[in-house]
Amino acid sequence: MLDLAAAHGADRAGLAEALAGEAIRNRLKDECAQAIARGVFGSPFVLVDGEPFWGVDRIPQIERWLQTGGF
Repeated sequence: MLDLAAAHGADRAGLAEALAGEAIRNRLKDECAQAIARGVFGSPFVLVDGEPFWGVDRIPQIERWLQTGGF
């Protein structure tokens, strides 16, 4: 990943340091805790206007919701 990022202009050493740091671990833990608190499970899981959509087969429903403002 680092090589790919560097090939696209990212600072390889800076990215490696950031990914190995405690801050990224803490952010991941916080984001996961927030997702669980909101009832997220599985992937993909999308919340639109508080309405949960789970699974890739729900993408057309998400698109419809976004176009019409709900069902």
